[in-house]
Amino acid sequence: MATDNSHAPENEIDSLTPLPLAHRQGLWGVSILAGLSFVSSTVLLVYLTVKLIRWHIKQWKLEQQQSIHALASSSVDLSLGLAERHLFPPCRRNNSRGRDDPDSARKKAYPNQFLVLIYNLLLADIHQAGAFLLNAVWLGKDGIIVHTPACWAQGWLVSTGDLSSSCFITAIAVHTYLAVVRNYTPPQCAVYATVIGLWVFNYLMAALGVILTKNGADGGGLYVRAAAWCWINIQYETHRLFLHYLWIFISLFLTSALYAAVFLSLRKKTKELHSESKLTRRPTAAYSNTKNKPLPALPPSSSHNQQQKAFLLYPLIYILCTLPLALGRITTMAGVHVPISYFCTAGALIASNGWLDVLLWGVTRHRLIFTSEGIDTEASGIESFGAPPFDFRGSGIIRTPAGRKFGNMVWVQAGNCNKGEGEKAWGKRKAGLGRMGSRGKKKRNKTASQETLTRMMGRSEGAGGPEEMGKNGTVRGIQMDTVTSVTVLDVVEDRIAPPGQAL
Repeated sequence: MATDNSHAPENEIDSLTPLPLAHRQGLWGVSILAGLSFVSSTVLLVYLTVKLIRWHIKQWKLEQQQSIHALASSSVDLSLGLAERHLFPPCRRNNSRGRDDPDSARKKAYPNQFLVLIYNLLLADIHQAGAFLLNAVWLGKDGIIVHTPACWAQGWLVSTGDLSSSCFITAIAVHTYLAVVRNYTPPQCAVYATVIGLWVFNYLMAALGVILTKNGADGGGLYVRAAAWCWINIQYETHRLFLHYLWIFISLFLTSALYAAVFLSLRKKTKELHSESKLTRRPTAAYSNTKNKPLPALPPSSSHNQQQKAFLLYPLIYILCTLPLALGRITTMAGVHVPISYFCTAGALIASNGWLDVLLWGVTRHRLIFTSEGIDTEASGIESFGAPPFDFRGSGIIRTPAGRKFGNMVWVQAGNCNKGEGEKAWGKRKAGLGRMGSRGKKKRNKTASQETLTRMMGRSEGAGGPEEMGKNGTVRGIQMDTVTSVTVLDVVEDRIAPPGQAL
């Protein structure tokens, strides 16, 4: 006859058969959520693997083509340094690197750093989900059997899965902090070294437990029944603390602090941006094309505030899923009894890390993960998250070609680079173009050219519209509010002419 072990202390490390009702009900929930995490994480990992393989093949073919073109191309720059890459903003250029730039052909392209970290986080989530999915074995056998391969594998995967998941979540938090707050992108080799170092550290902590205890030779085994599943023997509570939970608590603290710093930084930048816009921008009225009525004003910054607050989802979900089980284990180490129902609930939460990570990162970094854009893009994925536009790398302001001293060109393009949005915005602003400056409270002195243009407009103001279109669709007149003059100075190098010669 089975006894009720729903309140059995964790120091009972022997096999438990048959499963009590509390164990059976709790392990069913843990197994289902672990299976969901395992499947979702594996599917996304396979998708990213195929995507990375295709990208590497494409890059290899591109490098082969570039090497052939580099040998056949002339050394004379017939475009005078004004190639297509200098005349178009980054969002409208071909995403393939090295199309026109011979220097980029020698620069190796690398996958996006955030994508690399998320890829390894999925591997860690598979470790963690696989550990709790093994609870289905105990349900099938109607008992938790110690000293079996399944029990040892579950204990090993719990140790490596929990710690690796925490490590890579913290690594992503550090990278986000550097990108958003410090505006710094670490070298690619540093990211790869961090990934390798974290995996080595993770397996080293688990291996040290096996080595130092000789696989639990003095305590009845290292991985035995610990409440509702197999994990480190309660007799080795020091190893539990220093080889596992100490690092998880450090990870919880660092992740929360870093994302809080990101949130505060974005909030501060938003306030500075709005304060600068109020000081530098003169209020104007936009009119519709048909009824000549002002367009409704846009909401000030509610969307930005929501997007900034959404950054707090990362540490919030991580804390809610990881902290309950950690606190439960620490409580039992202190000698306080914790019921099995608590461990099963905490196990269900930590087993949900995988599918919640897939959902969270898939929604907030969907452009980086699911779109067909270049994997080697240097974007951090923050723009797909909806952060305020503090990164002006895609603003359409080009730079002077490297090595050019004369004949430089600067092209500033306003508006959104996304296809269709710029045309919509221009269509809304075009209607109010003729009225800007003429209906303001403060009037400026007009130049002669402005007065001439005003007379050219004729009766357009009285016709109910700021512009009058001709039969061929051309604009008769445009009211100018500001005239900008550019002065070009020729600089002559000062030097002394030799005797008998002229400069």
